[in-house]
Parts: sequence; C-alpha cells; structure tokens
Amino acid sequence: MAQAGDSDSGPLPTLAALALAAQDGSNEDKTVALVATCSFMLSLALGLRLLGFYLAKTRQRRKRLRLLPGLGVFVPFPVALHALDVSVFVVLWYAVSIGMTLFNKWFLRVWAGGGYPFATTMTCINMFVKCLLSRVIDRCSSGGCNANGTMMALPSNIYWKLAVPIGVCTALDIMLSNLSLFYITVTFYTIVKSGGNVWNLLFSICLGHQRPSWPLFGVIVLISSGIGLASYGSAHFVFYGFILVLAASVIGTLRWVLTQSLLQAMEDSNAAPRNKVLAVVYYVSPASAIGLLPIALFSEGSDYATSRFLLDSQLLMMSLVFIFISGCLAFVLIFIEILLVKKTSALSLGIAGSFKDVTQVLLAVFIFGDQLIAINVFGLVVATCGMLFYTYIKHTTAEAAGDARNAKKLKGYQRVPTFNSDLEGGNDIQSSDSNSKDIVPEFQMKDERVSATGTKTVAGVELVRRESKDYFNSSGMVANASNV
Repeated sequence: MAQAGDSDSGPLPTLAALALAAQDGSNEDKTVALVATCSFMLSLALGLRLLGFYLAKTRQRRKRLRLLPGLGVFVPFPVALHALDVSVFVVLWYAVSIGMTLFNKWFLRVWAGGGYPFATTMTCINMFVKCLLSRVIDRCSSGGCNANGTMMALPSNIYWKLAVPIGVCTALDIMLSNLSLFYITVTFYTIVKSGGNVWNLLFSICLGHQRPSWPLFGVIVLISSGIGLASYGSAHFVFYGFILVLAASVIGTLRWVLTQSLLQAMEDSNAAPRNKVLAVVYYVSPASAIGLLPIALFSEGSDYATSRFLLDSQLLMMSLVFIFISGCLAFVLIFIEILLVKKTSALSLGIAGSFKDVTQVLLAVFIFGDQLIAINVFGLVVATCGMLFYTYIKHTTAEAAGDARNAKKLKGYQRVPTFNSDLEGGNDIQSSDSNSKDIVPEFQMKDERVSATGTKTVAGVELVRRESKDYFNSSGMVANASNV
C-alpha cells in the first residue's frame, strides 16, 4: 500500500518509495546512508547560517562580496545574504523531508512487527497536531505560555476564499498521489510530477504572481523535460494512474500558488497576523484534517475499529505518541515550505522541488545502486541548466525591480526654478511680499553623471541642489514653499 510519505508536503517522495521497494537484507545499510545524508544536510544548514551571521556582522565594512577571488566576481551584499538565507531553509527542507521519510518508513512498515497500517488516519491526525502546535507557539511567542493573547485574526472572506481551498487541495493532493501509486511506477510518477512547474507557472500568471515571458516559459520547459529524461527508463503507461497523478500535480501546484495569495492577502489586510507562516498552518490544517477525515473513515474506519492498535491500550498509547512525533516533523516541514514561499515565491519553491528531484536521483544512484543510462545523464544536465538559467532570470528581474523602485522614488523630484534664469532655464518663484533672498531651493534631474562639487548620486541620477544663502533663516520660507 502506498504511504503518506511527507504527510502535508504531498505524496510519497522518490527516496521513500525506493527505500520501501528495496530488499530487506540491504535496508539497514541504505537507512544508515540516508541518516548520514540527513545529518550532513543539517550540518550544512548550520554552517550556512553561521556564515550568514558572520557576513551580516562584517556588512558595514564591505559593500560587495567576492565570490571568486581569482576572477574578480563580486555579488552585492544584500543579494548574498538573501541567497544564504534561502539556501539554509532549502537545505533544511531537504533534511527534514528525508528524516520524516525515514521515521514514517519505520513506523508504517517496521514498528510493532509489521508497521502501523493506517497511513491516512495518521496523516489526518497530523493535521490536527499541526493546528495545535501552531496555537501553542503563537501563545508562547505573544508574551509567555500563560498569556491571554488569542490566535491571529483572519478575515472571514480570506478564510473561505483561500484557507479552506488550500486545505481541501492538500487533502486531495495526498489522496490522489497515494492512489496513483497503486497503478503506476515511481519512475512514471516522477515524470508526470515533473510537469508541475508548468502548472505552477500558469497558475502564478493567472493569479498575478508572475509576469508571462518567453524566457521564463523556456526555463520551465527545460527543467520539466530534463527531470522527465532523468527519470526515463521504466515508464509503464497506465491511463487511470496517469489521470490520478496528473490531477494530483495540478491540485498540488494550485495549493502552493493559493498559499502565496494567502500570504499576500494577509500582508494587505488591516488585521495582519503577527506571524503569517503560523497563521497559514493554523487555518489550513483544520480544513485539511476535515477533508481527510471522511476518506480515512471510509477507507480505514472499519479495519481500525477491530484492530489491535485500538483494542490494546499500550499499542494505542505508543501509536499516538509516534503519530504526534510524525505530526511535529510534518509541522516543521510545512513551516519551512511556507517560509520559503514567503521569502521567494511558489514558482521558486517548485524550482527548488525540481532540484530536490535531481538530488534524489543522484542519491538513488549512490545509495541504492540505480543505474543511469545516457539519456538520464543528459536529463540531469538539462534540468540543472534550466535551474541555473532560472536563477539568472530571477536575479536580473530583481535588479530591474530595484531600479524601478529607485526611479519611482526619484519621480517626485521635479525641477523648481530659481531666481537665476540662465541656470537650466529657471525663473523666480516668490510670493508677492518677499524679497530676492527668499528663494526656494532647486532640485534638478541630470540624465548623465557630472563631476561637480556638492552633487549627490542616487542610482545614476544627479540631484543638483541650489539654494539661497539665507534660505533657512528666512521668515518667508513656508509661504514661499507653499507657492511652489
């Protein structure tokens, strides 16, 4: 039976499926390798975080960060710090995902002499655990665990238009993904899922999160086709399974684009919550749990009512403890995912997920001994090039947006004439009862750089300030300024 895998994060990941399909005799060695990989990723995340702290401390002494000393490649400090910040959470996302895969594999397949056979029930309870944890953390962060503060407010229209659909999409994504694995192979599942970035781009454009462009569309095609080629080899087409995984891909992509819309709606709301990531988890988890509850009752209710995991009190308590641990891991995982959406975008999270797919293929080669043919290697190269191209587009778009913001700020500076008419064609602007020394200062926009004493440069624009000697001491300053 297909398992829930990453719980709220979606369907069973490739590593988990490969691990579950491995032979029992070699499972221990592969599990140790996965634990080592997870530990390495956690250490890498810690190292990146410490590097970020160090760079933030030395930021006052530097304006740019040298990447390649020999080639003289520099990166602006804000860009470097943001990249490090995002990298920390991406690596944590990978590490927590692998750790949760290992724990769920042990709990669902090994524990109690055969594992816990009710994966949908476990996932449903995980949703309630995440809701509870988000409330506890919010209370503790609002002034102590005994504080009387309430959970962050969310307008009802935002809740019903965004939070509830996200919860329903989460439940449908998990259900359809697990059902599809009954009919198709994991390889074919990965190939179909690799097209999720195309749906991500379409939904992001429809909801106004991305501007359509041919380079961006080309990047998505490169990444999706590359991952498909990297997974090619044993794709057995089954139409019913294909429809299930395609629907899961579309719904799962819509879930993250709606999450980005929810974060933006919270940002624009008058009653903005203190912690928007916690608010998303808190309000989405109940809807996901309610959506999964009828599915769990229909598919597992009758078996659970007569199982030893309910009738044996010791097994019941132990299973609840392990489910709570799984819920905590799922909470950390979904928290990191939403934080990544907040720091970047839903499309960027999809690109990071594609890089995760490439990483999983490489881990499958080194840990599980999978063989790659030439077309698989070519697919990995294509997907990696697509991701690098996306990083370049993202960087150039951010620079263009920064220039646009600077231009918008400078738009308010208009030329104000002065008493000297031969200075850039200026004229006197004075009140009727003022004298020649009461002059309003002039700010002139220069389109090209000039080397004049007393000028200031802002984003390549020269602001030339000319003022009367006695301007600030003039009693008619306010009256004159009001006439401008």
